[in-house]
Amino acid sequence: AAATAQHECDSDDEIELLRDALARELTSPLGHVTYPRNLTWANYLDFLLCPTLCYEIEYPRKPAINWTSLVSKIVAVFGCIFLLTITSEDFILPVLADAEARLASIATTAAAPSETLLILAETISWLLFPFMLTFLLVFLVIFEYVLGAMAEITRFADRRFYSDWWNSTDWMEFSREWNIPVHAFLRRHVYSASRPFTGRSGATAITFFISAIGHEIVMASITKKLRGYGFVAQMLQLPIVVLQRTRWVRGRRTLNNVFFWWSMIMGLSMMCALYVLL
Repeated sequence: AAATAQHECDSDDEIELLRDALARELTSPLGHVTYPRNLTWANYLDFLLCPTLCYEIEYPRKPAINWTSLVSKIVAVFGCIFLLTITSEDFILPVLADAEARLASIATTAAAPSETLLILAETISWLLFPFMLTFLLVFLVIFEYVLGAMAEITRFADRRFYSDWWNSTDWMEFSREWNIPVHAFLRRHVYSASRPFTGRSGATAITFFISAIGHEIVMASITKKLRGYGFVAQMLQLPIVVLQRTRWVRGRRTLNNVFFWWSMIMGLSMMCALYVLL
């Protein structure tokens, strides 16, 4: 009887500890909101407006909106759009239009395959720097100005939307640093959820696979073409990362960073040419 009473007492203690743990889990880190009081339309709308993909019961906030910063970011968005328009109309669209016309003119000739490759190579070379500039401007618009403006409007305290991805030495590092909101979402809901069942390597492969599908859907929506070029390019990053982490290459940060930038500049213009022309 004494043993039974002791067992019941231990069970009650475990239940109490579990209740305390759940209370901490279901209460925001700031301690102001507890589940289910967060289940409101206002909380849902707040989550939609906050520049994050990972839901929390409550987010840290800045004390006030910096109106000067907000206005400067809005102005910067329109300035970048102006530069994007000039770059696209003067240096990208004419090159693509000329390449399309040349490809159409040789479509029925015997030398079509070799001529097609030559036109593609020439088009990619003309697009190298204009498309790299386009990528940098789009990156600035989204991650520095639009997300920054949304953070200012909602007083969202975490403004770290990207890190120094330009110093990346492999594509794994780039994927972690260039888009922190998406990386945090994939890490929480894909990588961490699959790692107990597949291990670290399997979880990484699954995360890259789902991310590659997402990028392919974006490219298909923009170009109205489902080709799979972006999907293949992103999945190829995994064996490249393995190669860069071998003992012959690992630790050579300058060399790996040069290779990263070379593949970035080449890859962007190549993706543009392939999706538009083929």
